[in-house]
Order: sequence, then structure tokens, then C-alpha cells
Amino acid sequence: MTPWGVRKKTATAAFLLACSLLGGCSLSPLAKHTVAFSKATDLVTGGSEDAYRKAIALRHEEQVAAAVYAYDKDPHWSPYQDFDPLLSSEQLEARVKILDGLKTYADTLVKLTNRKDPSKDLTSAAEAAGTNLQGLNKTLATDLATSIPNAPVMSDSVAHGVSTAVLALGDYLINRKTRRSLREVTQQMNPHVETLCSLLSSDVTVLRRQADVDYQALVIDQDQFIRHSKLSAVEHRDEVGKLIVITEDQKANDELLAKLDKAVKALATAHQSLTDAAATKDTETLKQKIADLETAGQELGSFYSSLSAKAKTPTTATAN
Repeated sequence: MTPWGVRKKTATAAFLLACSLLGGCSLSPLAKHTVAFSKATDLVTGGSEDAYRKAIALRHEEQVAAAVYAYDKDPHWSPYQDFDPLLSSEQLEARVKILDGLKTYADTLVKLTNRKDPSKDLTSAAEAAGTNLQGLNKTLATDLATSIPNAPVMSDSVAHGVSTAVLALGDYLINRKTRRSLREVTQQMNPHVETLCSLLSSDVTVLRRQADVDYQALVIDQDQFIRHSKLSAVEHRDEVGKLIVITEDQKANDELLAKLDKAVKALATAHQSLTDAAATKDTETLKQKIADLETAGQELGSFYSSLSAKAKTPTTATAN
């Protein structure tokens, strides 16, 4: 668990403990589910940020391997060449700002249900996240684009919707009123949460498509190298092993992005259910949707951790 995840979990636990010790501080079923939604959102947004960074690292590893195969084919080959990242630092930061905004938004919902003024830490975090989102809106078209070849260009209508959602979330975090009801806030923000989650999901679709193209090219290069090079029996064995490692990396990268897609979709669904429950007080469906959100966040985090642990383990079958 990341350090900020530990702090969030500790703060939530402390709040629940305080409520259990103080009279008149019992949480309603809806309030308890709102706390659970906040915790699950924390898992998903933190895991999503990690997943983006890991996907970027895997893309870099693939490009390094591809550059080796290009040595004899490209007359302009240079060891000083720059690789095209899956996402630039600015593009990654734009996605992180959106995820952080969604995380902080979920935190503020807890305060709407416990009828207490927000802490200074939450106020500062909300204002910072809101300011980041307002700043992001000024460079939205560039920062949410990718350098991936043939990636679909965001239409004007989609860009307008995303811009509206980013500004609405940013304005809420900066100017939120703690005395507003959960029903009022979730109904107002639900379309914007849905828009941002849809954006992240479509983003992942593009990344998965490009990763498949990259790894397929890498597999072909390695296969041709094996078939057309004079290799000893031991060298042949090792190169075939490298080919298997490439396909394993391809599968791992795609599974990581698939889990990221599942998590952001689950976030939109859970927020819709929270919005419905805030209006009807019926929390049965909400309970299941939050459980699904938590599961998606846990699966994403666990798979990321397994990839990170694997990367630290020495292997004799690595790409050329």
C-alpha cells in the first residue's frame, strides 16, 4: 500500500473509532456506505496511477528491445535515439490530476454525511486538487492527447464534455459547501464523474491497442532473428526462451490495462449507485456496487504488485 493510502486508511479508521466512542455520532447506513465508497475509490485511483506508470515502463522496455532488432535494418540507428513514451510526463500528470481529483471528491462526500466541518488537511487537499484541475483545463487538448500513432482524435463534443467535467470537479473541490446534502452533490456531480471515467476507459482502449501492435512487431522480429541466424544449440534455446518472455510481457501488459479499465468503469457504476441511494435511501444495490469497486481496486493493486515483484527477480531470458 502506498504511503498516502496508509494515511487515508488510518484517518478513516480513526474517524470511525471516534464515532463509536462518542455519543450521538453513530453513522447511518448511507453514511457507512459513503465511507466504504471513499475507501474503495482510494484503492482504485491509487492503483490506477501505479498501472499507468507500469504500462509506461513496459512500453519503454519494449522499445529498447525493438531498437536492438533495428540495428542492422536502420542506417540512421543511434544508441542516443530518443524513444517515444507511451505517455509523456505531462500526459501522465494530466491523468494523475484527474484521478487525484476523483479521490479527493470521494473523501469530501464522507464529510457531507457525518455533519462535521472538514479537517484542515482535507480542505487543503481539496483546494489543491481543484486548483490542479482548473490548471489542467487550460492545456486539456494537449495533455490528454497521446503520441500513439493513429490514435483517435478527441471530437469537439467529447472535448467540451471533458472540459466541463474537469472544471465542474475543480470548482466543487475549491468552493464546496459542507452543509450541502449528499443527494444534492452526487446528483450534480454524477454526469461529470461518468464523463471522466469514460475518458479514462477510452484512454485505456487506445493504450491496449498500441501495446498489442508493439509487442506483435517485437515477436515477429525475435522469431525472424531465430530463424535466420546461425545459432548454436544453446543460443537457439536461449533465444526461444526470450521469445516466450516477450509474449509473457505482452499478456501481462494487456491484463494490467484490462484491470485498469475494469476499475475505472466500476468507479462510475458505484458513484451512480451512490447517487441513486442518496435519493431513495435504498442501499442494497449500493452495497454490492461498492464491493465490486473494492474488488476491482484490490485486483488492480495486487496485479501491479506481482509485476513489480517479478521485475525485481533476475531472469536469464531477457530481451536482446
